Amino acid sequence: MAGSYDLVVVGSGWFGLGAARAYIETHPNENIAVLESNDSVGGTWSKRRLYPGLKSNNMIGSYEFPDFPMSEETYGVKPGGHIPGAVLHRYLTDFAQKYGIYDRLQFNSSVGLVEQTPEGWKLTVNTPQGDKKIETKKLILATGLTSTPNMPSYNGSENFGKPLFHAKDFCRRAPELEGSKNIVVVGGAKSAYDVAYAMVEAGAQVDLVIKPDGTGPVWIAPKFVTPLKQRTDTILNVRFMSWFSPCPWGHEDGFGRVRRFLHNTAFGRMLIRAFWGAMGNDVLTQNNYDSHPELKKLKPWHSVLWTGSGLSILNYNTSLFDMVRNGNIRVHIENIDRLEPGRVVLESGQTITADAMVCSTGWKKESSIKFANLDKAGLGLPFSEKQQLELNKEFDTKVLKQFPVLEKQPQLRFTPRPTEPLRYYRFMVPSGVMGKRNLAFAGMISSVSTAICATMQGLWISAYLDGKLEREAKSQEEITQEVMMHTQWGKWRYPCGYGASLPDFVFEGIPYADMLLKDMGLRNHRKPSFYKELFSHYTPRDYYGVVDEWKRKVNL
Repeated sequence: MAGSYDLVVVGSGWFGLGAARAYIETHPNENIAVLESNDSVGGTWSKRRLYPGLKSNNMIGSYEFPDFPMSEETYGVKPGGHIPGAVLHRYLTDFAQKYGIYDRLQFNSSVGLVEQTPEGWKLTVNTPQGDKKIETKKLILATGLTSTPNMPSYNGSENFGKPLFHAKDFCRRAPELEGSKNIVVVGGAKSAYDVAYAMVEAGAQVDLVIKPDGTGPVWIAPKFVTPLKQRTDTILNVRFMSWFSPCPWGHEDGFGRVRRFLHNTAFGRMLIRAFWGAMGNDVLTQNNYDSHPELKKLKPWHSVLWTGSGLSILNYNTSLFDMVRNGNIRVHIENIDRLEPGRVVLESGQTITADAMVCSTGWKKESSIKFANLDKAGLGLPFSEKQQLELNKEFDTKVLKQFPVLEKQPQLRFTPRPTEPLRYYRFMVPSGVMGKRNLAFAGMISSVSTAICATMQGLWISAYLDGKLEREAKSQEEITQEVMMHTQWGKWRYPCGYGASLPDFVFEGIPYADMLLKDMGLRNHRKPSFYKELFSHYTPRDYYGVVDEWKRKVNL
């Protein structure tokens, strides 16, 4: 046996680091390991996934751990600036070093199999030296949602004869693109725009291909929105604005009466529709999509109400839209029929010359880790397929009764595939292991409030594993009621996002933090006045000292 630990954390992105920091600080004498499949810290921001021009959607101040500010003096990012990928990688590495995580890291260690044992868990870990076995009493899986690329297959790809890869490998394979004159980029998400922008900057002509039977071009907003010109990355964390988003845990913010008025009265729902209409129209007006026929192709197909955490921000040094207007980026709303040597053939018959093709086609929203020796329910709820289908119908009805505004769904251009979402308690713990307190998932959510959610989940998991939560569901019935309401809500709330398969947060992030803090008996209203509590944006710094607050509470 290669090693035996009290706790193993798998993954060193935002959520892995947040979980490791909280557990190390509350268990300084335990034997802890952090396994990372890459050769550096950062997950999405690890060294091998960086490429020139890559920046965060978030601006400085909204993408940092609460107790570890990203100061301009140290990191060189000015107020209002987006954070370069290389800076984020450095920041997360510094965080790991400061909180004793780095010394516990084992790089190039990919977990393939997790087996339940009487003492805890046994992991099969693939390393450059071969497979090894690791045992641990407790396990936190923080492999995240951007680990396994969703790479499409195309007829004729074997004869394409040019670089063809997923955007995940854009950094690693960038040397193959040097000198390329014609690049095809597939996808309508922000990552596709990023690759297209980078290749135009490098001197290439880009053809951006967006399939007509998907969710369409991403909602991408200017840095500042609304007539008050508020920062897009922080306006999503203004408490009173979260009231307009249908959310089953929204009442955790202490304003349940206001939410019930908005969502359960005709006048309230009129206000909700007006709110989302105003938000969307502001972005559409500023982006001026209708000013050019090519740019119009990038106009979002559905209301911003239905768009989840894929919502993005224009964080480029020069205008992406000018590249479209000037013909440097040509937009095609078409399916790809086949590939030929050095050419991409669209269903219309149009042929595009291609020196390379990059697929920004998202991620498989599932873990690549296999489990063994679990009970019959596995990682889901303990019900048969028939019983689960009945529960789904029951909670579809409950969701729509509580939030009637969700009943009129957008007209999608595709038929969603039937899928079972992750059914975890608080989106972290499978119901079958609740009582064992030895397994939790961190980061199996998609959120625009990454740093806040990573901090809250990490601390909550540590408290849960120790059995010190002040509030948690005790019976299977309680667990089922909450899990079903929270997870069935997603498919109705964000049909144009990830909602049908996993938690997708936009305005829901701060109420989620409220819920976890209240579970631990910690203060969730953290502003100095009632006015600021409602109308000023929350940032990570509002949660400064929360780990120390928990340590004092439990006398650590």
